[in-house]
Amino acid sequence: MAPRRRRIKAFSLMNHRVAVLSFSRIARDRRVQRQCDLLAEMGAGPIVIGYGTDAESVGHPHRFWPTPQPDWAHRIKTVLRQMPAHLGATGARLGFWARPEYRWALEQLLACRCSFVVANDWPALVVAARWKAETGGRVHYDTHEFATLEFDERLSWRIIYKPFVTQLERAAILAADSVSTVGPKLAEALQEHYRLPKAPLVVRNIPEQIKLPDEQPTQWPLRLLYHGQVLEDRGLEALIDSMPLWQVPHRLTIRGDGNPAYIERLRRRVADRVSDARVSFEPAVAPGEVMGLAASTADVGVHFTPLETKQRHFSLPNKLFEYIGAGLAVAVSPGADLRQIVEDYRLGVVSVDAGSGAVAEAINGLTHARVVSFRESARRAAMELCWERERDMLRASFLTMIALSANGRPPRSSH
Repeated sequence: MAPRRRRIKAFSLMNHRVAVLSFSRIARDRRVQRQCDLLAEMGAGPIVIGYGTDAESVGHPHRFWPTPQPDWAHRIKTVLRQMPAHLGATGARLGFWARPEYRWALEQLLACRCSFVVANDWPALVVAARWKAETGGRVHYDTHEFATLEFDERLSWRIIYKPFVTQLERAAILAADSVSTVGPKLAEALQEHYRLPKAPLVVRNIPEQIKLPDEQPTQWPLRLLYHGQVLEDRGLEALIDSMPLWQVPHRLTIRGDGNPAYIERLRRRVADRVSDARVSFEPAVAPGEVMGLAASTADVGVHFTPLETKQRHFSLPNKLFEYIGAGLAVAVSPGADLRQIVEDYRLGVVSVDAGSGAVAEAINGLTHARVVSFRESARRAAMELCWERERDMLRASFLTMIALSANGRPPRSSH
């Protein structure tokens, strides 16, 4: 009888429209892509709404708005839309809905006649909450950051942006039928901040497993790798500044895309401190190639993110799990969840802080034998810290929400 129950469940899911909404470049957003793939595996193939171009394929039906370009005109318009939030919630809502892609996204949700929306990050939540008010559908909110603290180290952000997002997320989060986020400490903080009846579900940014080679020789000097977006808040300056203090001339690869002017500043910083031959800058590769390339070209993955704000301490980035999945040792700054993962699984070293001196001390604590041991631990941890396991929690949440959107009742257990 079990096969029959599974067929009935799949059939019922196929009769419900699901939308996944994210104001991110969908083709580069692996977390959103994994949500979409999971829903499709469940028989509830989604309509994906977000940023992109017709030339970009995401493997699912999609509605794309052109990705915004952060030029000065865009920034000025953003400031003008956000300033009314100082007048209260009404001003924040007026500023939010002045942005055309948000109005367009609401139109897309209403037109697709879906009964369940997965809203990624706070702007999508605000749109989904409005959609819910008009249709009575169900909303799952997946927040990738602590939105009200995201760039709290910047004075301009605290003055202009923070009142805007604070007003809007606080009002809209009450419309979410379920909430998830990326790490345990962030889940605790969100529950406390918004007085949620229960802690958000933790679904970490964990990639799919890849097949690793039987042997991964560790070189000496070591090959260190930073991969991901090349941005000013990733601790790359401190990492480069630490290199003259390294006791062994390890090599560093910085692989990822970023503002060309910023990357050029990093190149000049390297030239002022160490031999250019020790540092290479490489462009980002396709998401499906990230871990395989890391596994074959590096020994240690690094992420010394600055920790000036609570949001930084909640950081649990996908690159950490990509390093682990690639069988690399790791070296990280002491964010709460970062430290716990690294120490629990014995994967590498944690610096005392994110300054260049502490980074150098952590790197100097790596010996060839320790890195070999850390990499063996990473290979074992990769079998557990993988999307194939992590997705089961999200699958259960999605299944409940789809069932509630259909008939107001959670699904019966098949056991």
